Amino acid sequence: MNRLARILERIADAGVPATMSASEAKHVRFCNLTALAGLSCAVVFWFLEMPVVTDWGRTNALEAAIISARGVGAILFLAPVWLNLHRHHAAARLASVLVALLYVLSSTFIFGGFAPAHLFVIVIAAASMAMFPEEERGRMWLVVGASLLVFGVMMWLRERNDPLVPVMRHDVRVAMEVLISFGALILALVVTLVLRTTARRAELQAIHEHERADRLLLNILPEQIARRLKDDPQSIADGFHDVTVLFADLVGFTPMSEKMSPAEILQLMDEVFTRFDALVDRFGLEKIKTVGDAYMLAGGLPNPTESHAEDVAGMALAMLNEVRGIHGPDGTPLNIRIGIATGPVVAGVIGRKKFLYDLWGDTVNTASRMESSCEINSIQVTETTWRRLCGKFDFRERGEIEIKGKGRVTTWFLEGRAA
Repeated sequence: MNRLARILERIADAGVPATMSASEAKHVRFCNLTALAGLSCAVVFWFLEMPVVTDWGRTNALEAAIISARGVGAILFLAPVWLNLHRHHAAARLASVLVALLYVLSSTFIFGGFAPAHLFVIVIAAASMAMFPEEERGRMWLVVGASLLVFGVMMWLRERNDPLVPVMRHDVRVAMEVLISFGALILALVVTLVLRTTARRAELQAIHEHERADRLLLNILPEQIARRLKDDPQSIADGFHDVTVLFADLVGFTPMSEKMSPAEILQLMDEVFTRFDALVDRFGLEKIKTVGDAYMLAGGLPNPTESHAEDVAGMALAMLNEVRGIHGPDGTPLNIRIGIATGPVVAGVIGRKKFLYDLWGDTVNTASRMESSCEINSIQVTETTWRRLCGKFDFRERGEIEIKGKGRVTTWFLEGRAA
């Protein structure tokens, strides 16, 4: 059973790429499976029809042609699967209905009123309404109209009662009516089951896609910001009166990268920033963004905490320690500068495309200046941050330095945790 299920699944997935949406894939799978159901019915009836056509005797040229044509008609039920496999999905849906209608119409043309094949047209029309997506509604009504036309033609042929293969035996007539009627009923049940199965699979696929989109959104935005954005897709801006912002920059990375291949650059950047990302999770901080070889994070948002300055300081020391163990492909050691500032910021999400959670304000600018004016492999902090951490960490006073837009300010180097 497992092997049969895998085979059916492969047939259902013919022409369904991994990138196809759940709603579109549902219609392709339904088309494939209904074509398979039609093929199964056609093959069964082909074997049952052979003794009726030949009247349990030797075949003449007409009877041989009828049997051959019915066999070819059965094989044509594979056409929709082939078309879907080659990504001609709209053509596959039309072919599925056309082949089915021609096959049942030929049944009435061959056997006349003793073959109630018109019952299958009802199943075909119902299946057509489920097979076509909303954007192909015009084609759907076209094939439903064609089904009604074929139904009328078949009823007219039944009344004419001038079949190619007259069925003279009463018991054979009764058997044909019973078998074809039951066949139509069974096909209707199978099509309903296929519809339920494909709809359920599409539902599960949609749930999976939704969860994957949520995970992707959570990789871009903080969880509570992502929830707010989903509930109300407007610009988000929140004020935080007390947070700590960190900027880190890999020193000398640009000239180093000129000697590296693109793959080596990507590998080195990925190694460094992956380690930083792990530290962000470890210290319970919020990664804001990376720009080139610069890394920005913050503590105390979007969920305010009392220990944000201490957490960011611990993160900075850990970043410094991580970088000391990383070298370029030629053995050149990697260097870093880190700047930290504490104070109020505005945080939020703006724009509609490629949005991100970002920070604005004087504290952000000051943290950036702390990084750009810092010495290599050092952590420079503002006086506000130093006052928060004094006694918990060891510092070395740098003295007054000129900071763009701030004038002369006193800064400190963070050197480690207090003993």
